[in-house]
Amino acid sequence: MAAGALEDEGSAAPLTVPRRLWLFVLVIGALVWGAGALATALTDNTILVPNVIMLGTFLVPVCTVLLVLSLPREAQLSAETLMLGFLTGGTVGVVMTGTTEVYVLPDHVATNILVGVIEEGGKALIFLAVAQFVRVRVPRDGMVLGATVGAGFAAFESAGYALQVLVQHTDDHPILDILQTEAFRAVLAPFGHITWTAILGGAIFASAWSTGHFRLDRRVAWTYLGVVALHALWDQSYGWAIRLSQGLGGEGWTFGWPDAAAWVGLPTGADLVRFQVVYNVLLGVNGIVGTLWVIRRWRAYRIDRWKEAHPKEAHPEGTPSRLATT
Repeated sequence: MAAGALEDEGSAAPLTVPRRLWLFVLVIGALVWGAGALATALTDNTILVPNVIMLGTFLVPVCTVLLVLSLPREAQLSAETLMLGFLTGGTVGVVMTGTTEVYVLPDHVATNILVGVIEEGGKALIFLAVAQFVRVRVPRDGMVLGATVGAGFAAFESAGYALQVLVQHTDDHPILDILQTEAFRAVLAPFGHITWTAILGGAIFASAWSTGHFRLDRRVAWTYLGVVALHALWDQSYGWAIRLSQGLGGEGWTFGWPDAAAWVGLPTGADLVRFQVVYNVLLGVNGIVGTLWVIRRWRAYRIDRWKEAHPKEAHPEGTPSRLATT
């Protein structure tokens, strides 16, 4: 589809959804996912496995996008643009960053930081490519589009992890391991890629608000560094949880870069419990920080307040003079 056609559709047919649609889809999808998993476990029918993997990994990201789309905003994004962002973020984004990480990342030092740099940078490039089709670049719509790109990335990435589990446990009832992986990643999905890319997308559209053109200003640069930091700390939580749980278990406290942290020998049941508690706490703190940040940005980008704070940017060149307010 030509860029001009997509732009016209985006301005003429903005996408909004009912406020409780996300909850309806989540409940029905969870029931279908559970039924499919049960059927697969009882029948050992491998034909059903792709259904379990795809539904389990896509359900929460899609429902999160539906939730975001139901929130009050200026609604300048078309369904075509959002679909393009989701699919491109999940396909081109995952392939591009995954390939880059294989050839760029070192074995140990600063791996998690570089993962954050690569993946957040890759999603930002996808966001900018899709955003070329958006004529009216309103900050809240930037957050919505960013969340959609992040949701696509999260869904396809989780599908890859589920497939990896299937391959590793082919002869050992893999459906249980797949369900565990999908459930854990589904709970965390809204607080990772979706949140980080939403924050960055809002900053990019906010910087483009005055001129209609994208620019790398201080706001975008600091936001990018912030989401990279959150991403790196999220990934490093695993290594830190191992070191902290070992210290709490009386095995001694060790300090060092957590990328290469691993259990020495086989951990006991108590070790695993401590590890899981510490790991969940670290991820929870990270998720709270990201959630508070995204909520704060969403409130700050309320269009009437934005106009009051930026009177010279209220009606940038090339954008309509009337925008709906919340």
